Amino acid sequence: MEDLCVGDVKASLRAVCGAQITIQAEETVDSTNLRLKEWSRQGRIRAPYLLCAGCQTAGRGRLGRAFISPPDTGLYMSLLADGSGEPGRITVLAAVAVCRAIEDLTPLRPKIKWVNDLFVRGRKVCGILAEKTENGVIIGIGVNVRTPPGGFPAEAGVAGALDADVSRSRLAGRIAGYLLRGLAHLRDPAILDAYRQRMPLIGREISYARQGQTKNARVTGVSDDGGLMIDGPDGPDVLRSGEISLGSQSFAGLE
Repeated sequence: MEDLCVGDVKASLRAVCGAQITIQAEETVDSTNLRLKEWSRQGRIRAPYLLCAGCQTAGRGRLGRAFISPPDTGLYMSLLADGSGEPGRITVLAAVAVCRAIEDLTPLRPKIKWVNDLFVRGRKVCGILAEKTENGVIIGIGVNVRTPPGGFPAEAGVAGALDADVSRSRLAGRIAGYLLRGLAHLRDPAILDAYRQRMPLIGREISYARQGQTKNARVTGVSDDGGLMIDGPDGPDVLRSGEISLGSQSFAGLE
């Protein structure tokens, strides 16, 4: 896989957004989110700032989980942006931005599993971690571009890859461009519409945990702040965090 090239990232970004941004590319980091947090805290960087890497030695996902980030097969990137927009809307925007970038550059049409996982062919190809900082928000994105030699390790669960002819540099730029464009119009209803169109869970039965108990419910929609609307044992409700399971046919419809 080609090395990440700042010039190619910037050219791809400008295809969708004219914002001025500083871009840095590294072959290996511990975690792109952690790097931007530290540099921002030290006053070394200012938003908007994009860090891309070809490998992470300590990649992180939601709920403190490790994010498997092997070398030469994935794209790992974090964007430091101004503002403190609503977390749910930022996560919605990030998922849509990655979908649009993949759709622009490949024949693939990813599906979204609430809240922030992207699936292709029934396998998870992307995870998103948005974190507030004292200087704004950091949006971390990991995309499995190619299947590693020998496949993904067992601890990666249902991980899969795009396995499409796509440049990491062009993909990074296109994702960042859609993020920056969307952050300037975070309350645009078109973003939420695009999220809903790519999340085929409406009407499906799910399980979720609350206060140590597992409950079942039917998905009825997505709220305006990105929450999952359900009809459960206690009546209508909205989930705004946590994990959901779809049972034995978990990923049917997420092809």
